[in-house]
Amino acid sequence: MEYLTVDGIVESKYEIQRSVFICTLKGIENFDDGMNFVKEISKRYSDATHNCYAITAKDGQQKFSDDGEPQGTAGMPILQTLKKSGLTNVVAVVTRYFGGIKLGAGGLVASYTKSCSDAVSVANKVTVKLCDEGEILSSYPDYKRISDCVTRYGKINSVDFADEVKIRFSVPVGFTEELTEKLNELTAGKLCCKIIAQAYGKF
Repeated sequence: MEYLTVDGIVESKYEIQRSVFICTLKGIENFDDGMNFVKEISKRYSDATHNCYAITAKDGQQKFSDDGEPQGTAGMPILQTLKKSGLTNVVAVVTRYFGGIKLGAGGLVASYTKSCSDAVSVANKVTVKLCDEGEILSSYPDYKRISDCVTRYGKINSVDFADEVKIRFSVPVGFTEELTEKLNELTAGKLCCKIIAQAYGKF
């Protein structure tokens, strides 16, 4: 299984008719992580008129809130923007500072949509894939060839240089066997490679 999400946190600002919209977008581990982030941003901008949000998680959980705006003008447009972008395991909080001029229902939908879209457009998007995590013990002469081979199929997580070189890596499930075969070809079957666990990795 793989999905598209956001790496880290990004913030964008949009202003119209003296109202300021600040969208804070974050990739999350799960739904609860998203709710905790909503609380964090709402506390940070506690002086704002509204803190509207939407969360969509890879397990199907989702939630949105208009936080006092007319029903359907804030939370749902934010959620739809996230879904149209193909993102999941993500939360967007759009903070509004009211500027004194009413935007109307259509104006609010457009403003919340644009605010979220702006953040999505500048976010660092990553694909998260289920990976086998492994460990390789390599000689120093073989290190460069082995690391190059690993990065063609997956990514290197860490390298320890001691008597031998210990390479910790992640490779998407389905490519592990092919990677192992290539590594054995490079070292004439002398390579010590073992799979330790499975976890999601960002690519």
